[in-house]
Amino acid sequence: MQRHVVMMLMLGVTPFGLAQDAAKPDQWRGLILDQSSADQAIHVLGNPAADKFDGVAVRPIQRWFRPDLGKKILRDLSFKDVEGFSHVDLYFLDDKLAVVQLQVKADIRPTALKNIYGVEFQPMMSGLEESMGVVERNQGKAYPKNFPLQYNVVAVAPTVVVNAAVINGGIGRVLNQTLGSGIDTAGGGFPGKVERIQLISRRLENRAGADLLK
Repeated sequence: MQRHVVMMLMLGVTPFGLAQDAAKPDQWRGLILDQSSADQAIHVLGNPAADKFDGVAVRPIQRWFRPDLGKKILRDLSFKDVEGFSHVDLYFLDDKLAVVQLQVKADIRPTALKNIYGVEFQPMMSGLEESMGVVERNQGKAYPKNFPLQYNVVAVAPTVVVNAAVINGGIGRVLNQTLGSGIDTAGGGFPGKVERIQLISRRLENRAGADLLK
């Protein structure tokens, strides 16, 4: 219980009302996607270690979003010495918070993300992987038969996409899964440790051609 409370505090939940509250996928530390400004972020977190214009990589779901997201169109405020994180990057478009990127130091497990954020996470699988038979289906959902050393789990909420990168231990752990002694992946369990969490505003989604379909 104590470990769960610590994780939720780092992800932005206040210590009061934990029973009925949860970390919200569209905000962190009171900074809200599509609403908070860069000045508000500096007021909350202090002066950033770096302030520059940059792009952001949202692999493996980059095709979901506007193609220029990797170019230097976003104001990036980078913060260090934030408890539980090696560094934090806040990206702003038109002075509104567009992406929160948390490089996680603490021990957060991918299976816990559903309980923390209150949204359903799924591993990202490509059509090629399914055609090669490296996934299995459970209740209509695709899961890897054996999780790789690195993978992502993703959740889609009404205004935000949560993209979490996971490190799945060493080669020995992957071999254990291959031999059948790992986690029940088809049951929805995700092995490994969360390395990075991105909260991405859906206003950045790729809507090319939308005018033609009106």
